Amino acid sequence: MAEGNGGGLVRLDDFEGELDEEWQGARGGKVFDKNGEEVGTVEEIYVWGQAEAAHLIKAEVDGQHVLIPTDAVTTVTDEGVEVEETREVILESPGHDSDEVPDPETVGDAYAHYGYTDQISLGTG
Repeated sequence: MAEGNGGGLVRLDDFEGELDEEWQGARGGKVFDKNGEEVGTVEEIYVWGQAEAAHLIKAEVDGQHVLIPTDAVTTVTDEGVEVEETREVILESPGHDSDEVPDPETVGDAYAHYGYTDQISLGTG
């Protein structure tokens, strides 16, 4: 099974279910902050398999790989994703330089950084 260690998360390429079409094309798109400024690129999307939903984004921002919960994404378009925070908040997101699925603690840290609760960590995953 390709679940990795992310508490039910899989990389988009390893996901075998149905995912909203908007998310399927988001990888490679731009990341925009709440001011509409381009801050980076969507490198990977981690899908919560049980819910068949995009759960976390790995983005390249200023040479760093950071994690952004999809709860912080306000819009997904053909051009990319818009995040409800400033460039500074996005840059301070937990880092993730691995190609592996992030571990549950790292996922929880990313959600906490943006002020959200990670539903997977609540045992609903």
